[in-house]
Amino acid sequence: MRVSFRTLSSAAMLALTLAPSWVEAQSIPSPYLYLTAKKETGPVIGYMNAATGRFGFGPPGGRLLGVRWGIELTGPLSFEVVSGMVEGIRDIVNPGRDEGERKVGEADVRMMTVDARLKFSLTGDRTWHSIAPFIVFGGGMAFDLAGVDAVEEDLLPEDRFAFGKSFFGTLGGGTRWFLTDRFGLRADAVFSLWRLKTPPGFSDPERDFGNVEEGEWARGLTFTVSGLWRW
Repeated sequence: MRVSFRTLSSAAMLALTLAPSWVEAQSIPSPYLYLTAKKETGPVIGYMNAATGRFGFGPPGGRLLGVRWGIELTGPLSFEVVSGMVEGIRDIVNPGRDEGERKVGEADVRMMTVDARLKFSLTGDRTWHSIAPFIVFGGGMAFDLAGVDAVEEDLLPEDRFAFGKSFFGTLGGGTRWFLTDRFGLRADAVFSLWRLKTPPGFSDPERDFGNVEEGEWARGLTFTVSGLWRW
């Protein structure tokens, strides 16, 4: 019995000694990592491709530069504000000319957009293998900061296109890739919508365009990449 008791005691002590290392060897690290920083900001760069409308006088898109600021709200939901400048060139259209000859020049476009968005993270308030895909939707305003081109001054006042101000709606998705909890990268693909006002000259019955609306909705698709600084 003494030999058996000592043998069992030694075996038990050995098992207790080896148990921590065995458990550690069997543990599997989780692919999920919780995000502790709640705010983020960073520059935005990308390109927008846009519809120009029935008569082709709308802005076609162009290079986009901007900035984003966001804050985590609760769980998968967060709020963000995005401001961007789209720079490009649009056609100047004279409705008094025959079809095929209506383009009389080009004008610069500096379309400013400011919108607020809600972002829903598909992984909640954490990442999966450092990645956090999401969907976004929101709305704001768009307006053109470019002045009247010299060529447009030759058009009749009722034939000149002016972007003015318009509602700017957004819907899209993307993903964030976190290098650390403080720094990361982000990629977005966003569908946007705004309204183009048709110059009254296009509704002149003598020009026989037919069924000309006072305005039409134009759509754009933007691809952007961003740097993220979180705190």
